Amino acid sequence: MSKTSFSLILSFLLIFLLAAPVWGQTRVGKFGVGVDGSMQMLMGAGATNPSIGLGGGVSLSYSVMEYFGLRCKFGINQLSWKGKNTFSTVTDLMTLNLYASADLMPNNNINPFILAGGGMVFFDPKNDNGTRAGVSSSDMNFIGGVGADYFINEFWSVTLMAEYVFTGSPYFAGSNVPNTGNDSFLRGSLQVRYYFFDQPFITRLLDAQRERSKRSK
Repeated sequence: MSKTSFSLILSFLLIFLLAAPVWGQTRVGKFGVGVDGSMQMLMGAGATNPSIGLGGGVSLSYSVMEYFGLRCKFGINQLSWKGKNTFSTVTDLMTLNLYASADLMPNNNINPFILAGGGMVFFDPKNDNGTRAGVSSSDMNFIGGVGADYFINEFWSVTLMAEYVFTGSPYFAGSNVPNTGNDSFLRGSLQVRYYFFDQPFITRLLDAQRERSKRSK
């Protein structure tokens, strides 16, 4: 390995380890991969006694341009409720959601945002007594929400997100009573992501690190 290559690798490691003083931003071309933990609360017509359901999954984000980004989440979740017969039931969900995000403060280390999107969900449809309903087990959801990213540094962020989910089925909460309408639920998420960058940004970081090293000698 040449001395130049070794210096570049060492500079990148130093940036990675010492990046905490750098203010993270929602930069163009910034791609994040992370984990998601969530809580769901049913708001549907059949959920007479809903309780909090837990879930988790994978979270992705990509900054398309300043003030606009795309977010994606794959998760396995649960909705917990009691129907009119007070039978405790858990509805299992597997979801894939895609969001468009309006970033309100993209050049700060705290970035509030609003989002809207939709997704596909596969679930175990139930009747109000907890038995499985003989209906479709897939559905399209429409979602609106708000949140905030906190960038610990250029490479890590923590995100809080609140969503209202509109479903196209009355069977998430086990409602088999006519004319009760489709179900909906609230979801709160805590996400932690690590970010990758486009090549020009990495080059600028390395150049800046080399300049600082030269000035310190």
